[in-house]
Amino acid sequence: MKLDLHLHSTASDGSDSPTRLVEIAAQKGIDVIALTDHDTTGGVKEAAEAGKKAGVRVLRGVELSAFSSYEVHVLGYNIDVDNAAFAQKLSDLRQKRIDRAQMILHKLASFNIKLDMDELLAAGGGSVGRPHIAQLLLKGGYVTSVQDAFERYLGKTGAAFVPSRRLTPLEAVKAIKEAGGLAVLAHPLVFVTKGVIDDLICGLKAYGLDGIEANYPSHTPQVTARLYELARKYRLIATGGSDYHGKIRPVEMGSVTWTPDAFTRRALGI
Repeated sequence: MKLDLHLHSTASDGSDSPTRLVEIAAQKGIDVIALTDHDTTGGVKEAAEAGKKAGVRVLRGVELSAFSSYEVHVLGYNIDVDNAAFAQKLSDLRQKRIDRAQMILHKLASFNIKLDMDELLAAGGGSVGRPHIAQLLLKGGYVTSVQDAFERYLGKTGAAFVPSRRLTPLEAVKAIKEAGGLAVLAHPLVFVTKGVIDDLICGLKAYGLDGIEANYPSHTPQVTARLYELARKYRLIATGGSDYHGKIRPVEMGSVTWTPDAFTRRALGI
């Protein structure tokens, strides 16, 4: 069984439509995928319909951004996309993204960089983010690359950086659980240091955390082994995915190979 449980589409900051993601998965012989767009499930039903035609199993997913003293991302799997309370939560998060984008554009204007908010909203689909602003900066000739945009303007030390207002990690886990989903800590060591990861997982487990994304492009074999060890310690499922964004990032769908154990397969229903 070949899986990729971390994919982004044009519903958030990916470059491929949900249907196109499924087509790529089918071409690559991937059996199961999860569409995990940032703070939106807007592409899930389209992907599921495409999956039925292509013979690819599509899990209903989302990726929530959270923050305490450090950034944390939480993946949700098998969520009820029609859950009204969860839909409202996602709507609130997307509005916060829009508010942040407006503040960033205001800062950029002070450098005589004029970007159009309507064009940004059109580019962002259901979930506007800094990558969309970076693309407009590149299109306008203000930067030489997306990386340049983040280094000069959008990153934490950039001239137009605006901190985001997010859920706490506990709130993210709770929201996913209340929508009937499985909550999985995404790429744990991308933002969180090794010194606090054990405490973070222990704390989130107490509030219903179901798993850890142990398999990820930037994880070394040593990191992956450590995360599997933590999954066993706290009786959590261990998942994996490429975090594919299409042409925006140089990572191929299905590039992370892993085999789910029986515990993980049962939990995900695959």
